[in-house]
Amino acid sequence: MKLTKMSTILVLAAMLLSVVTTALAQVPRGPQDVKARTITLNKTAFNKSLSDAVGPKVMGYQYVLIKDGQLVTEKAGGLAQTSKDNGPLQMTTKTPINLGSLQKFITGTALINLMENPTKWSPGEGKNLKNRLDSPIWGQFPNLWVDLIPGTNVQCPQIRCIKYRQLLQHRSGFNDKKESNRTVLGFLGDSDGFLASMYDKRDYSNINFVLTSYLLPVYERSYFVNEIMANAVKLPTLSSRDQFVRNQLGTRYREMLFERIFNKMTPKIKPSCDAPNEISATAAYGYASKNDTNKGSITSLLETKQHCTGEGGWWMSSRDFANYVAHFSASNLIVSEAGRNAMFTEGMAKDDRLVWTSATSDDWMKEHFDMPVIVSSNGIPANGRTVLIRLPQNHYLILFTNSDELSTGDLYNAGVAAFKAGMEHNFS
Repeated sequence: MKLTKMSTILVLAAMLLSVVTTALAQVPRGPQDVKARTITLNKTAFNKSLSDAVGPKVMGYQYVLIKDGQLVTEKAGGLAQTSKDNGPLQMTTKTPINLGSLQKFITGTALINLMENPTKWSPGEGKNLKNRLDSPIWGQFPNLWVDLIPGTNVQCPQIRCIKYRQLLQHRSGFNDKKESNRTVLGFLGDSDGFLASMYDKRDYSNINFVLTSYLLPVYERSYFVNEIMANAVKLPTLSSRDQFVRNQLGTRYREMLFERIFNKMTPKIKPSCDAPNEISATAAYGYASKNDTNKGSITSLLETKQHCTGEGGWWMSSRDFANYVAHFSASNLIVSEAGRNAMFTEGMAKDDRLVWTSATSDDWMKEHFDMPVIVSSNGIPANGRTVLIRLPQNHYLILFTNSDELSTGDLYNAGVAAFKAGMEHNFS
């Protein structure tokens, strides 16, 4: 049959389309294709990769993976307690464990929660989240702290320049390299407690989140600090007055977490900062190694500080922490979408992130999910390690251990590798 010129063109076009379609089917699919189709996680591959990488090397472990606020998979193994303590007790995903510095994630998001939902007594009426984050912290200091810092006529950088945002970024300039156990008085009053050369430069320091937890109660109720000081001034020494003030602020910090967040979650959670006296029979004790024959460690902030603080020392299971992260990531109970984006969003400079401990570039995630930077937070308690990793498509991984063989970097790498193992089938 004789083809017209137009028919010939249509036939050639159809042949070309067939060739292109066949070629595309044979190459890995990229980020744009991911957005247009269903991506599935191979839970068997994920669980095998992660449990094989972690389980044989530690006393005990537990992890939970969620997506869009829903449980995807979870697993635990090993011992929470040995026969030297109350055990042997098997580890589960419901076993409370020392979070270490992962408590900073809760403290930081609790501050954003308050700034997005201020009370009528909160400072800065009419301000938005950005304005509140950029307000100076000294405005909520009790008088005994204000008296230790330079006057208003001193130019920046100095303590009066530190903003709430810089506390959440570890860019305050506070220096804990010399004495990590200094109280607030030490950081404010010692000549090397604040380093002007480090102001607005990221330098991890526990005091940033200790102060955040102390400032939460007076950001909630600005008059609270005056009530505290009215009783503190009756005490004989500066150190006793400071201890009283910190006890009152730390006690209210704990109450706020329950009132504003923990008790409003479904289900409610009950973390502890007094583990030996509240959960000693059910907690995962910390051990130096998988083969440790000594008694394990279990700690209490009430015993060491007389109050709870926001940098670490709290105990919570991976299931409960995953519940917290689920409400954080898939609801407005803790922070709004704008609040989550203020913490970190694609294209943000890494050092501008809020609360998140680390930001790691990943070419595989960039190629397949258009997520070039993976943010995470971690903790290093007395024994064991904890990590929280934000992964593509609103996945979050919570991974805890209770012995020291693996670093937080090792846990991060194992978690990311397991996610890739569980996703690889989508791109082959």
